[in-house]
Amino acid sequence: MTRRADERTRQVAAAAGILLGLAAIICASLLGWRLIPGVIGEWLGMVIGVMTTPFFMEASFGLLGLALVVMLNHWRQSKAGEELVYLEQVDEAAGLPEHAAWAVFRNTPLEVELPTRLEQLQGAMAIRDHHAAAEMLAGMNEEELRQPETLALRLELARASGLHDLARQLETQARAADGKRAN
Repeated sequence: MTRRADERTRQVAAAAGILLGLAAIICASLLGWRLIPGVIGEWLGMVIGVMTTPFFMEASFGLLGLALVVMLNHWRQSKAGEELVYLEQVDEAAGLPEHAAWAVFRNTPLEVELPTRLEQLQGAMAIRDHHAAAEMLAGMNEEELRQPETLALRLELARASGLHDLARQLETQARAADGKRAN
């Protein structure tokens, strides 16, 4: 709430500053154009005379206001950056809720790399999704199951699932694998 009030105060102060600045410039031009010598003074007097005629006054203030709005908008866009964003949408098959099925990126997203089964297994164990971890293990071949990293994760899963006999067997296999690497 405080942030919104501060932002509104800043906006009102900027608008008031612009209006006061324009009023000061216009008043100074109307009152002081006679004091400027030479061609510039005469030209300024002619412009002021045209600007203050009934039809041209409204049009000149309208054009001045439009120019001011365009300049402020250009300054805001250059400060804020490009408005182009990339919208990435995930298929509904991913099982995500509707509000989480899309993301907006200011820069081009990186190419998607599919994680390996071992990385997926590590992720499932990190979030303690034992059911998904068991499914990852079921999809691995014998060679992948005997790797030391996989053995450590299998041992962790067996302990977390309460399978103590399997945990002892996996500890034995892990020690044997460590012994082979040490030699």
